[in-house]
Amino acid sequence: MDALGINLGLLLEQIFLTTVLIGLPVISLIDLARKRLGGIPLAVWTLVICVVPVLGSVAYWIIKPTAEGRI
Repeated sequence: MDALGINLGLLLEQIFLTTVLIGLPVISLIDLARKRLGGIPLAVWTLVICVVPVLGSVAYWIIKPTAEGRI
């Protein structure tokens, strides 16, 4: 592939990073939609995941909000 001007290592790195940048927020939003959160918590998590995709998604998976925690 080097004859074509394609660096295989860089290509694999770019594919991985693109998958993380797009896949992680999408998976987080799908999981968030399945939870029975309502109102403000749902809106806040959606905004956090959309505005700061990678950090918001990682924070979402670390904190793991539940519907039982609602008041």
